[in-house]
Amino acid sequence: MNKNTENAGAVKTARPNVMLQYMRSYGGITVVLLVMILFTSLLQPTFLRSSNLLGILANSNDIFLAGFGMTFVILAGGIDLSQGSLAAMSGMVIAMLLSKGCNFVLAILITMAIGALCGAINGVIISVANVPPFVVTLGTMGIFRGIGMTLNSGYALAIDMANPFIEFTNGRLWGVPNVLIYVLIVFLICHFILRMTNVGRNVYAIGGNKEAAKLAGISVVRTTVFTYAMCSALVSLAGLILAGRMYSGLPSASIGLETKAVAAVILGGTSFTGGDGKIFGTIIGVLILGVLTNSMVLFGLSSDIQEIVQGVIIIAAVIYDGLRKKS
Repeated sequence: MNKNTENAGAVKTARPNVMLQYMRSYGGITVVLLVMILFTSLLQPTFLRSSNLLGILANSNDIFLAGFGMTFVILAGGIDLSQGSLAAMSGMVIAMLLSKGCNFVLAILITMAIGALCGAINGVIISVANVPPFVVTLGTMGIFRGIGMTLNSGYALAIDMANPFIEFTNGRLWGVPNVLIYVLIVFLICHFILRMTNVGRNVYAIGGNKEAAKLAGISVVRTTVFTYAMCSALVSLAGLILAGRMYSGLPSASIGLETKAVAAVILGGTSFTGGDGKIFGTIIGVLILGVLTNSMVLFGLSSDIQEIVQGVIIIAAVIYDGLRKKS
């Protein structure tokens, strides 16, 4: 009887601790998100329509996927500026494969494999040649965009609307857009890797202290290559989904995707210097960006103003991260 009472007491005390931990980690950005939702819904009642809310989530699928990948990279102390270019290249690759009669499932796997290979190349150059990730991914940003341009001489490449790939990217299951199901599956996989595997622990280790990780026997090269390959595979998935939703591969697509991904990750509480953060926070960061963008559209703000606001948010998020690290 006493043992049962002790167990019940342990359960009761565990729940507040979980809530307290959540509030410490995400309380601030959760309040910001709720205030944004409340403010917009009061001035623009159409914001709360289910179709609009579902549209915010579905239209943010590329930022979700790129943000999950960027979380791995930033946790490991890196950065990937080539995301937007790789997404555009991936869209062109799958459009070309489908136009040649390739099975859409095989085309998806090939495109993601090519993306993972591109990320692995980034990781090898960064870790083996010891070149700063900013420099490497800045270079591959131009390379990937250039490859996407040359695949069809700079022109968009249409995808047959009768191809089952279109249903894969635009369909719904029980009223829920397929893309949100893919985002959920990817989130669960990423969460499992970071929380439950040695690879995930290694990512945190090299981001926290690379030299200490080496002394502990962790392979910095293998872990770095993994993080960039994982990131780029998810970006390729985002790029091919975008191509399906646009019914074509577009070499100029996804410009600025990497900046939105970085903003989402930093807003979600992941330290810009690496080693600290959780992938759940990235979801909240993406939601803030999605709600903000949708609000500005409802208020009739131009795309130029939207870019300015997003840039301010990125700077503010980095400053906040620095202050948080000091405290």
